[in-house]
Amino acid sequence: MTERFPPPIGSPAALALRNTRIVWLILLLCVLVTTLWPRLAIGSGESPIDKFLHAAAFGALTGLFLNTRWLRSLWWSLVAMAALGAVDETLQMIPQLGRSADLDDWVADVIGIAIAAAFWMASRPVGIGAARLIGQRRSIAADLLLARPTAWLHFATVAALGFAAGAPLGVLLDSWFIRKGPQPWQYGFIGGLLGMALGVHALWEAGVRAHLRRATHQQPCLACGTCASATNATANDSSTTAAATISIATTTSPTPCGCCGNPRRAIDWAPVAPLLGSDELAACLVPILLSIIALVTFSVAFIAIVTALRLRSDFILRADTWYQMLPADSRILGDIAVVALIGACGLWACRRRIAARMDRCGASCLTCGFDLRATAPEASAGTCHECGGGFVRVS
Repeated sequence: MTERFPPPIGSPAALALRNTRIVWLILLLCVLVTTLWPRLAIGSGESPIDKFLHAAAFGALTGLFLNTRWLRSLWWSLVAMAALGAVDETLQMIPQLGRSADLDDWVADVIGIAIAAAFWMASRPVGIGAARLIGQRRSIAADLLLARPTAWLHFATVAALGFAAGAPLGVLLDSWFIRKGPQPWQYGFIGGLLGMALGVHALWEAGVRAHLRRATHQQPCLACGTCASATNATANDSSTTAAATISIATTTSPTPCGCCGNPRRAIDWAPVAPLLGSDELAACLVPILLSIIALVTFSVAFIAIVTALRLRSDFILRADTWYQMLPADSRILGDIAVVALIGACGLWACRRRIAARMDRCGASCLTCGFDLRATAPEASAGTCHECGGGFVRVS
């Protein structure tokens, strides 16, 4: 979403914020009904999934809550979500519900909150030039997408279909390769969550890119998402070429948006030199390798330390015994948390490296790729000395 807060009433940013808050309240109601339903039991005794449900539910709640902007501080938002989990567990102590409060359930809630917060922080805008501008454009495209209530219905449908497709794969993986026995609950649920995440992410990317292409022609305000007036729309018609856009960027000073008053620059929607797929892969290669090495090193070191010290230290022996006595879903959730947190760090590093390369592309000629960082640094547009073509400097 856009960084301007509060967005003007009636703008796409305001509609997206309203819809996000409504969906969060609906999801919160569903979670409370599920956790406080009298004598509700999900899963089997041999293959429980209770901790997975807690982590997934509060992870989804946290991801949406961070975008509702009811609390501007990230840390206070996380504290509020952890407190919500504690209140939920406390309410389960009501005798008429036939439920019981469990510290392990609250820990599972906190793990889900931490995973959601890690990926939310890793997906924040990065870069200072072209990458920052492209991030702002994607934020506007996301607002245009989320402002439509039907988009949320599409997300819910794809999530259900993804879970239905992923759960059988998890069951097959559990039955054939892992346990070789009929205990499908845990890995079936994990497979369903992965299918749900992949489906929603694919739909999200498709929707954002479609609205981004549309916004490139309409050129809305980067602060509130409101399209230009009829005069500006005529001047910036979709048939306008890159050279015309560069001319506008050179001669036209920023004009305030008629809805939010934010300065609108012609360079906001000027063409930016694209980053090749090979460059993106090269930027991500090192963080991916480091993430894999960190995961393997952590696993090997943990196993080696526990194996070497469990017979020499009573504390390590008691801790290992306590860990082995935990339910299977708690142990698996701990492993998933380690993998997810390391993956979030790798994602953040990948996005930082891609943004750095994209910023360098923002100071290059769109025609021949000549490096223009040292050419007229005070100008936002000009002519390339190599090929004579126009360029736009994003800064």
